[in-house]
Amino acid sequence: MNSCSDKMMCLSKTELFKSLSPEELQKLESRLKERVYPPNTAIVREGAPGDAMFIIKDGKVDVKKREQSTGIDMTIASLGGGACFGEMALLTGNPRSATVMATMATSVFVLEKKDFEALLRENPTISMSLNKIVAERVEAQNIQRGMGVKSLATTNIDADILLLIPKQTITRQKVLPISYANNTLMLGMIKPNDILAIDEVRKFVKGVAIEQVLISEDELKVFMEKDYPEIIKKGEEKIEVSIDNLLDNMDNLQSDILKDMEIEEGKEDEIGVADLESEAQGAPIVRLTNSIIGMALKKGASDIHIEPMEKGCRVRYRIDGMLKEEMMLPRKVILPLISRIKIISKLDITERRMPQDGRITMRIDNKSVDFRVSSVPTKFGEKICTRILDKSNTMLGLDKLISHRPTLDLIREMIAKPYGIIYVTGPTGSGKSTTLYSALAEKNSIDVNISTVEDPIEYDLAGINQVQVNSDIGLDFARVLRAFLRQDPDIILVGETRDKETAKIAVEAALTGHLVFTTLHANDAPSTFMRLNEMGIEPFLVSTSIIGIISQRLVRRICPNCKEKYKPDNVIAKYLELPEDTELYKGKGCDTCNMSGYKGRVGVYEVLSVNESLRHFIGEGADTQTIRQEAIRGGMRSLKDYCLILLNEGLTTVDEVLRTVAIQS
Repeated sequence: MNSCSDKMMCLSKTELFKSLSPEELQKLESRLKERVYPPNTAIVREGAPGDAMFIIKDGKVDVKKREQSTGIDMTIASLGGGACFGEMALLTGNPRSATVMATMATSVFVLEKKDFEALLRENPTISMSLNKIVAERVEAQNIQRGMGVKSLATTNIDADILLLIPKQTITRQKVLPISYANNTLMLGMIKPNDILAIDEVRKFVKGVAIEQVLISEDELKVFMEKDYPEIIKKGEEKIEVSIDNLLDNMDNLQSDILKDMEIEEGKEDEIGVADLESEAQGAPIVRLTNSIIGMALKKGASDIHIEPMEKGCRVRYRIDGMLKEEMMLPRKVILPLISRIKIISKLDITERRMPQDGRITMRIDNKSVDFRVSSVPTKFGEKICTRILDKSNTMLGLDKLISHRPTLDLIREMIAKPYGIIYVTGPTGSGKSTTLYSALAEKNSIDVNISTVEDPIEYDLAGINQVQVNSDIGLDFARVLRAFLRQDPDIILVGETRDKETAKIAVEAALTGHLVFTTLHANDAPSTFMRLNEMGIEPFLVSTSIIGIISQRLVRRICPNCKEKYKPDNVIAKYLELPEDTELYKGKGCDTCNMSGYKGRVGVYEVLSVNESLRHFIGEGADTQTIRQEAIRGGMRSLKDYCLILLNEGLTTVDEVLRTVAIQS
């Protein structure tokens, strides 16, 4: 192939000239001159006069543009054979906008400005053919005018920003979220005018403006391979805080809120997403959120309720099972406070019409604490309920939960059985999960395969396979249980038996040589059989599979610092069948217990261990009262009996017993 043919072929492949006729291309070819540049040689430099354009015959070049803030030359494009550069500088006469470096031995055809102008004068048809292409280029130039160039090597990007767009989209579309401010997302792009890529990004980032900036493809590749995983990992690391650092003076804090907040009363719905996020990240709101969490941890709360009211925002803590109002905040803090909690628990702050669930994990004073966050829309705004899950509670063991030694020994005897099913019953918040997790902790060893299916997973247990139910995709308790049976399990925990299918599979698992733990909503241990019968489980299956039932409640423990003796009223003593002259205990109230007289909680247990006599009654479908009487004859202590033990040991009060347990004569 001769030089003339090379020039014609290059021109026909060049975007600027490919629409010209062969005759026009031949006239243009006669004006081209060939040059060869060795590697690492500058062909043109940024700011130099635009006196020629170049068409690459073979080789490769990098187009570099200097970032003004750092003075670093960034590679914004790599060009190969058939590509051209310098044409816009040639057409407009403006200085070069970028530097072009040969990265290997590169041959180019050069069209100098004087030859180009002479060609257009002598051949008006070529000028007409180029008009459309030039106009499109000028329009594109205008669009990109003022577009920034960003060096990823010198840019700090937050993990929260990176997570706005899925990694797959970043890699596929070659875009990168860089920053977010003033309702504008700065989006780094290899091709800033790629409309399809921008449309794809808008699927994940809605209602905000997008500012495109130019980034280098090579830098993006390096960033995704090295920096991206590290940034995401740091963003997911558990927050290290101290209770002492979390706590601020609440009166001063509320004064700061009132002073610094600038949201007008009655105009919450007019606040934009960006304004809301800005308020949520502001120092007063961050301090307020930290203080609410810190105070809850210091007081030993199990739940935090943040409730929008008509004229304010009520914050309540559930301490030792009882809800108490902690503070009433001004209504103007509702939206930023709720948004702050939703941000740190990775919820969508733009969604206020549907319930959402999230999670926060903190490490506080070298202790890991999980916060399970739930939001629900109410009349006056979103209500947030945060359940505090202290992971250290599950590592205590059953002996720290159960104070009565015979009951502890009986439960340990039950969980030592190689197969069968154990039900734990009680109302919500009665400590069923803690009991089950503590039992699993005692059974957990390297030679035992333990699998759990939960909704939700409340605690992370090392060495145990935990599965989260996801009803949206059909992953329910029954489906996971069926899968477990093919996973060679030794012990299975079912978070809750809710329906016939789950109950039946759990019973079948117990009958086929597995130890199964599960929870069930029943008033007491003997009522469990009636509940299973209502679910459609045949009594003979229950009788052959069951090991026993643990029914439990939680009562408040008397504060040891202010505990004092007293003699109960005769009516109360008679009602509880207490001996005459019985002395009981109560809390007088002190600073340690916030003058409540109680500090912490203690469990009340009714343990029904199934013997052969009971199996006979269960298999025949006997009623609850018959089973209760037979169980008591076999040595079962009822909830009332256990409460009397706690009363005599000075662990709880009569008021707590009457509040928690139904006393049957």
